[in-house]
Amino acid sequence: MSKQEKMTALGGTGSKKLILPMIIIMLFMCISCVSAKTINIGDYAVAVEQNECFNIPYSCDNCTFVNMSIIAPNGTIIADNVEMSSTSGFLYNYSFCETSDLGRYFVSYHYDDNGMSIYSDMDWFQVTPNGENATEGKAIFYIGLLAVLLFFLAFSIFGFVSFENLLARVGLFGLSYLLLIAVTFIGWNMANDFLLSSIFVAEMFRILFFVLIIGAFPLLIGAFAWYVIMLFKMKEIERLMGKGCSERDAQRRVNQR
Repeated sequence: MSKQEKMTALGGTGSKKLILPMIIIMLFMCISCVSAKTINIGDYAVAVEQNECFNIPYSCDNCTFVNMSIIAPNGTIIADNVEMSSTSGFLYNYSFCETSDLGRYFVSYHYDDNGMSIYSDMDWFQVTPNGENATEGKAIFYIGLLAVLLFFLAFSIFGFVSFENLLARVGLFGLSYLLLIAVTFIGWNMANDFLLSSIFVAEMFRILFFVLIIGAFPLLIGAFAWYVIMLFKMKEIERLMGKGCSERDAQRRVNQR
């Protein structure tokens, strides 16, 4: 085996093909880490972070009292006609902390007008894992990013199966593993934002993500050990070929050891 062939077998030229995909993946992963947290108040739904307290507001100019009731996503009445605290002449609020269940909470207000007539209003807010509302723009971003990651994952798996040089295969295997981690992370976030009624999907992606993270270190050690073993095998094949053995015989003798 010539010196040039050895360099090719160790990934001298094949590894260069990985530079552009790796740069693109790093850029997308950096972009995915940036998100803006916005809570809309007024005519828009309020998003509350799971297991966090939320001050429910209400305004009434001529009320002598404001009571409220809260219905959880599963239909359970959490607060039944409780009195809201008056913070000024027309502002009322109620500190609500029972936000363990994800989904939409309905709030009904009961109040009077100058102590004479009784009226009722209804509003709602939703509890999400991160305190953010799911938007169309976020959905487009998630889908686009996931499509790109899946494309490069398929490309790296195909390259791992097709390439013959050792270093390129090790590099593509590691890249495939990192891309799989990124895909499970995006799937976890998508399920958290858009599948509030299917908590098990987000939990499945979360568990898979942490399993892959934990398994990354031993897998890295195993890949390095495999690379070293294959490198020694290649040198042994080269030594046997230098003694007059054919390449096939040299490979057979090395693999039988």
